[in-house]
Amino acid sequence: MGRAVLVNKMNRQILFNYIEEHLIVLAHRVKTRGKLNILDLHIHSENFYRDFLNLLYGWKLVNLNKVSQNVEAIDLIDSINKIVIQVSSTNTKQKIESALGKDSMANYNGWAFKFISIACDAADLRTKTYANPHGLNFSPTSDIYDVDSLIRE
Repeated sequence: MGRAVLVNKMNRQILFNYIEEHLIVLAHRVKTRGKLNILDLHIHSENFYRDFLNLLYGWKLVNLNKVSQNVEAIDLIDSINKIVIQVSSTNTKQKIESALGKDSMANYNGWAFKFISIACDAADLRTKTYANPHGLNFSPTSDIYDVDSLIRE
């Protein structure tokens, strides 16, 4: 194995460990601080995940709160790739169905909807069926993300 290949593998491992550690710490802190009703990290997490997902997937996400304050059910939007994302520390079937059912989602018929669980494991949510009255493209198995699924990517 050449030196360059070895260095690349070492760098990849260092970067993986760094990203893994910080995602886990962020999730833990969001969960713990949420129980204390300290929600500042929730807001910062939207921007973090915007940048992280743009790097990871090549999307062009922007924080919708920068454009229009408190849009219901949508935190991040990519108008080029037609993606809307809800970033949440609450990961329940009701939370996802509530987002999919909001009247504002009718404006995004045919767009992809993705749900990012920033504090808890979402594996169970990927096994459920969801009401999707506004026809967004949403597959629970591939469109619900959590720390573990993002680390696997």
